[in-house]
Amino acid sequence: MEKKETRRHVAAAVGEMTSAQRDAASQAIRARLAALPELQRAATVMAFIPLPDEPEMTPVLADLLSAGKTLYVPRTFVRARRMFPVRLRDLGQLRLGEYGILEPDTEEQGDPAQVEFLIVPGRAFDRAGNRLGRGGGFYDAFMTQRGFRAMRCGVAFACQVLAVTPHTERDAPVHMLVTEQETLRFRTGPDAPPG
Repeated sequence: MEKKETRRHVAAAVGEMTSAQRDAASQAIRARLAALPELQRAATVMAFIPLPDEPEMTPVLADLLSAGKTLYVPRTFVRARRMFPVRLRDLGQLRLGEYGILEPDTEEQGDPAQVEFLIVPGRAFDRAGNRLGRGGGFYDAFMTQRGFRAMRCGVAFACQVLAVTPHTERDAPVHMLVTEQETLRFRTGPDAPPG
């Protein structure tokens, strides 16, 4: 399937999930993330504020703050086609950003090179660690910038995991993937070559 067709196919599959199913899956993903030794060891973490059809991450963000992690979430600048990590100190400091996605109401920007563990969304993933985004390329550019060395962990519902996801050399793969059903590891660490 081509990228657009794959995105439509996965969107339809996620759309068939009931609210209760999405809630239960999100809770299972939260538990799987909490059990990851790679995440437990990381002092500086970047995660995402979810769109309505993505796994609910707010409890995960609360867990990371409670654990004393230095936590960043993305701020997206659409015209510049750039994404930056912005410090999140409290869930009460969120406001709507350019894409209608919640962002911290602060200018406290982080250094991408200091991020140790990145929790990244995707429209689809495959069992080789390839990731298909929504088409903007923001995460691909962020994950491939000079100096970025974080462990990249995809998060998705099980219905978003395909046998093969269309991708190109510009699409950055993930090192691991967490769904409500399983935790997959594709590479031994951030320095491993793409597979």
